This record gives sequence, C-alpha cells and structure tokens, in this order.
Amino acid sequence: MADPASFGVSQVVPQVCFDRFNEAARLAGEGDIASALAQYEAVFADLGNQPSGVVTGPFLALVELRKAYCLMSLRNYAAAQAIFQSLDRGMAGQLETAEIFDFYLAYGNTLGHLSLLEEAIDRFAHAMNVATEYLRDAERFRTVWYWVLYWEKYHGAWEALDEHCADVNGFGLENQDPQLQIMALEFRCYADRALGRLAAARQGAEGILAWKQQTQADPAEIAQ
Repeated sequence: MADPASFGVSQVVPQVCFDRFNEAARLAGEGDIASALAQYEAVFADLGNQPSGVVTGPFLALVELRKAYCLMSLRNYAAAQAIFQSLDRGMAGQLETAEIFDFYLAYGNTLGHLSLLEEAIDRFAHAMNVATEYLRDAERFRTVWYWVLYWEKYHGAWEALDEHCADVNGFGLENQDPQLQIMALEFRCYADRALGRLAAARQGAEGILAWKQQTQADPAEIAQ
C-alpha cells in the first residue's frame, strides 16, 4: 500500500483519504473494478473538519490516474480519455517517473481503442521518451513499440506500420536488441501482405519460424 507521506514533501494526506485509496486499490487488486472505481471517486468525499493533512497534487493525480485505469478495465474509454486529457494539462507531471510512463502508455492505448491513432502515437512517443531518457528501461521501450505497431495493424494503417517496422528494426540493430528485430519482422509480415508484397511476407514468416526454432533449441544462441 502507499505511504501517505510520499505524496508531499512535508505534507501528509489526510488519513481518511489514504484509507479510502488503499481500500480502492485492494478492490481493484481483487478484480472488483466497479467497486474500486466507486471507492476512488469517494476518496475526497465528505471530508468535513478532518484532522491535520492536505490533499497534495501528487496524491490527487494518482487518484485520478487510478480512476482512469478502472474506466479502461470497464471499457469506458471515452471517460478514461477525459481524465487522461485533464491530467495531461499539467497534473501528470507531479507523478513519479514510472507512473508518468504508465500514464502515457495507458493514454495511448485508450486513444487506440477510440480509433484516434495519430493522437495515440503522440502519447506513445512521450512514453518512449520517459522510458529511454529517465528510466533507461529497454523493456519499457520495447513495450511501447509493441503497442504502436499493434494499433497500426489493428486500424489497418499499413504504410505507417511499414515505416515504423523499419524504425524498430533499426533500433534493434543499433542497440543489439534481437527482441526488437523479431518484433519488427513479425509486424512487417502483416504490412507486406496487406501492401501486396506476398513474397516478402512469406520470406519474413519463414525467418520468424527459423528464429523461434533456433531460440527454442538454444536460448543462449540468440543472446550472443
């Protein structure tokens, strides 16, 4: 559970808000998303004359972010988008760095569900920047690229998918990251097929099968 003192430098979130937040997190962890959302929405309700404590910006931003996650789980993407949009105006910057990454990743996926591909890719670009410049996390970087390619395939944006597969492959070569390269190759097959490059799609599929057979036979081989 969260530490209420972590949401402000010298300020402490009112205990009642902290308790409600933790209860909402517990409900979400148990899969009761509707009840968790209701609890997050009640975090600041009826505070009255509470004892010492203030609602800090970081804590408010985190509560809003968790509400958006619940809405995503409930497939209410329009409502989740509204929260993300509000956070993106400035409050998201008060989150911890890893939460900022999660915010942009979730925002991008929400926009993907709403068929707002251009806007989604813009938010994914922010997530990539956080992953590389601040977290220095290759796995998070790969995760963002996966969702970029996924939504381009899902929405049939074949030219964009083709271009981004080339980018991903380039990053893989530059950073000696075979996982990026195989990701690019897999999605490139879909683009090749959709764009009428059937021979290239077939060759790519054969390459993927050969790579997977190789790694299953000797997982250390691909790491060299």
